[in-house]
Amino acid sequence: MVNRLVFFFCLFSIQPLFAQHSPNNAVSLSLGGASATYLNAFAIENNVGALAFSPSEIALNGANYFGLSDYSAVRLAAVSSIEKASIGVSYQALPLATLTMHKAQLAFAKKLTEQVSAGVAINYHSFVSNNAYYQNGKAFTFNIGIFYKVNEDLEMGFQAFNPNQSVLSSQQKESIPSSYRLGIKYVLSSNIDSYIDAFQRSGQDLDLNAGIELTANQLKVRGGFGLNQLVAMGIGWEHNQFTLDACGAYHNQLGFSPSINLQYAL
Repeated sequence: MVNRLVFFFCLFSIQPLFAQHSPNNAVSLSLGGASATYLNAFAIENNVGALAFSPSEIALNGANYFGLSDYSAVRLAAVSSIEKASIGVSYQALPLATLTMHKAQLAFAKKLTEQVSAGVAINYHSFVSNNAYYQNGKAFTFNIGIFYKVNEDLEMGFQAFNPNQSVLSSQQKESIPSSYRLGIKYVLSSNIDSYIDAFQRSGQDLDLNAGIELTANQLKVRGGFGLNQLVAMGIGWEHNQFTLDACGAYHNQLGFSPSINLQYAL
């Protein structure tokens, strides 16, 4: 009984942080959350500036947190690139017990030079619950990002999310937290890439995320960790236009969380 109470105390203690900062797809999770410079459709969330260099694709993610059926997520993202510009859209539903958070995004990113791109996304948030403890709400936020290819071995990315801290509930003076992400990608060898992010969310301690990706033909193996997050490992497999990524993350108190991506290249 004591262990069960400790479990739920830890779960609800990290719930607000996990809901806003949990890596939003299997690749990001497998890299410990380091994703400011990773190029895929989920860059719309992690660094909208990188979306201009991301491949045109449709991606679907499903995730479960700590083996609890009430704590899961479904995410869909798509990006289409035309010459030097990209347009992205995404939607996610994140049930957390009796509270469900919905988020829809529309993004535009453009290459300013052959090495630099910038982007902006407009986000609509909806919070719905049948529990009187929670108040239903909705809000608009935005995020801006920059991506820089320094050279063949080094890339950098920065994103600011909701810097104005949009108000969610005027009655209770609640606002959606702002967050800032700064990251680098460094090529260690021809088939090994390293990723490191510094993530700062308002009201929280600085988080550092790091991960490594090993590529061997159609197979990718990843591993990563975050100081305030989870230890994770994942694998990716590419065949023709399809890519499948799977990841498992472990929290030393709450347990195991799986995540899986299915991507289709346009």
